[in-house]
Parts: sequence; structure tokens; C-alpha cells
Amino acid sequence: MNNIAAKSKAKPGTVVLSDDNGYDTGLLDGTYNVTMKLWHGENGRIYKLYENDVLIDTQILTDNSPNAQTVVSAVYGKMNGAYRYYAELTNSFGTTTSGIHVVTVTKAAPDKPVLSGDNWDGDGNFKVSMNMWWGTNGGAYHLYENGVLIYTEALTNHTSNAQSSVMTVTNRAIGNYEYRAELVNYAGATFSDKMIVNVTK
Repeated sequence: MNNIAAKSKAKPGTVVLSDDNGYDTGLLDGTYNVTMKLWHGENGRIYKLYENDVLIDTQILTDNSPNAQTVVSAVYGKMNGAYRYYAELTNSFGTTTSGIHVVTVTKAAPDKPVLSGDNWDGDGNFKVSMNMWWGTNGGAYHLYENGVLIYTEALTNHTSNAQSSVMTVTNRAIGNYEYRAELVNYAGATFSDKMIVNVTK
């Protein structure tokens, strides 16, 4: 017989859920932790976490009744929306279910990038710079010239830190060129405003 399992003398005590969404990056993005806490009392041996009534995590726990128990479930890649969580904590005497805990995601897609150029002399050679100063990061950067994709770069996700990229444009003929940046991640794409570069010589 497992002596650890014998420490509980009744079904698990009160279970409370919390999350760190907004505390980890300052953004209500789609990556966060859901934490189950039993502050004191009869411990559980099996932890289950449900998201919108679907089981998403199961963990086997050590019974150290009547000490506290804490379990953390990592959640990734959620789209904008509201997610309902509840936990079950089970031992040989029964199951205790937490109340419903709702996590709201509003910043899953990348934040808006900003374009700038340095064609001060008006010739056909210049740089196009993209900056996303703060917010949800993109995993890829696309640069469009007159509606045509001319540059792609893979980016490292360090939400909520800034992201930037510089592309050198060469040998453009006299005329006007319209540029637009796009940051893309699992939740969607966000475009910059359009930037016009005038080549005059």
C-alpha cells in the first residue's frame, strides 16, 4: 500500500484557480499560466484542468496533507476570446471541483508595425525600416512594394519587446513606391500604414 496516498482522510479541500495573463508580458495575449491552489487541507492525487469543458491537462500529485498544493498548467496559442477553466482534484475519498475561472485574450495577433524610410536624396537606393515598438510580437515579417511581396524575414518572439527589421532597396527607377509592412503570428496578421517613397533621380 502506498503510504503517501494514505495521508488524506477525506476528499480534497477547496480548490481555487488563478492566471498570470497580463502579468507576464503586460498584454492579454494567448500565452499564460493557469494555477490551481489548495491553500490547506486534504490533498489530491490527480489534478485535471478543463478549458471550455474539454480536458487539457492531467497531473499526478504527491499527497502531503494537510499542506498546501499548487499546480501550474501552461497555456499557449489562444486566439482572442474568453476561455472558461475549472479544475478537479481527486483522491481516494472523492473529487473536489473548483469554481469557474475566465481568462480573456484580447491581444493574440501582432501589434501594429510602423514603416520609415531614409531616401532623403531622392535616388533609387534607400532603406525601408520596420519597427513594432511594444506589444504582441510577430513570428514573420513581410514587406510589400506596390502590393507585391518583396521581402520576408522570420522573427523571434519576445512579446512584449520591440521588433525591427531593415531592408535595403536598390536601383529603383524614377517614380512613387508604396510600401506596407505585415507582422504575422498564429493568431493573424497586422498591417502597417502605407508609406510612399518618391524616387526623383
